[in-house]
Amino acid sequence: QGTRTTLTLANDVHGDVDTFAIVIPVPEVLGEGDVRVVDPALFARLDGYSAPRLVKYTCDDFRYDEDDMAADASGGSDGSGPAADGSVTVEAEFAAGEYDITILSATESEGLIRWLQTNGYGVDARAEELLGEYIEGGSYFFAARVALDRLPEGASWLSPLQFDYDAEVFGLPIRLGTLNSPGTQDLMVYTLTDFSDGRVGIANYPEVTVEDECMYRDERYDSFGDFWMEQVNGAFGAGASYLTEYAYGNGHCDPCTGEPPTDDDLAALGFTSDTSGGADTGGGGSGAYYFFTRLHMRYGLVGVDQDLVLYASGDTSQQQIRYIEHESFLENLFPVCGEGMVEDPGSCDGTTDTGGDVASAGPSPYRSGDIAACGGCATGGAGMPAVGALALVLAGVVAGRRRL
Repeated sequence: QGTRTTLTLANDVHGDVDTFAIVIPVPEVLGEGDVRVVDPALFARLDGYSAPRLVKYTCDDFRYDEDDMAADASGGSDGSGPAADGSVTVEAEFAAGEYDITILSATESEGLIRWLQTNGYGVDARAEELLGEYIEGGSYFFAARVALDRLPEGASWLSPLQFDYDAEVFGLPIRLGTLNSPGTQDLMVYTLTDFSDGRVGIANYPEVTVEDECMYRDERYDSFGDFWMEQVNGAFGAGASYLTEYAYGNGHCDPCTGEPPTDDDLAALGFTSDTSGGADTGGGGSGAYYFFTRLHMRYGLVGVDQDLVLYASGDTSQQQIRYIEHESFLENLFPVCGEGMVEDPGSCDGTTDTGGDVASAGPSPYRSGDIAACGGCATGGAGMPAVGALALVLAGVVAGRRRL
């Protein structure tokens, strides 16, 4: 929002948690008040709300009358002081939840790598060139490690890290994360912006699309999850690219796969509510006037030569990835996925006991079709690839995880 970014990182850890550490370039020195941990359930709720969906409709979902249409209308030392060789400065040290945080500045990458290695960060010489570029660009470095004695009792997930900063650039550093990648990486980016800023896109990597708004035939696949993964794998090529999986304003959905973000969720993610014009938005019980975007990016070990440059498009039109469970009476409204329109389609009969007309062009926004039981509708559920997916939430920006 403006130049203020709140970045929330959900860390997908493979391996022993006591060896987990992250290093992220940041544009300014962060203080203890700028960094915190948040409830991991936030990401589960965002995922469930915005996931690609399989829905089931009946003829009644396509009937309306005029009334219906109107209704739809802890603290540590400050740590300051030079490193042993004078090329690295510890700008701040503090704790946040189960993490020990250090903010660093450096004048050259070799000294920064030496400091990180000396202090237990698993970084090798491959990072030297990249770190040098960030140093030349004026970046500071946010470094975090897990303190095992502060992990919540019984925790099976690391808490997402959240921090705030001011920057003219709306973006996300991803290049360091490729250095220890096992191969293909899936990055999920959730953004919250003021409604007037509209959906968010990635300016410097190509966007891909999938066929949707078509009828899914169960018999062609073992599960909807298998079908969805085929669409995803077919859309992403060998290079880095992204897919817009959801873009809706004020908590609307058609239909909803999960509860829209509440006012408490928005506040926890750092979004500052602007209720001007929001009273009539019907935003899932929220008075905030916001726009939510979900981006799915895939990239490999090569071909990622730039950090993400994000932009607010100003486009407030709605977009979702939705598939319809095949029914013969819907064949005059929707094509069959991978097959097209049926040659001799069935249809609803055009009458109803309560009067009203049959809509001629698919369900109207906010009409409530049922969610079919699909066991894999949600990205990150049964239908997703067995690769680490970085989850990022931007309140005016994005959330992700980096490991070095």
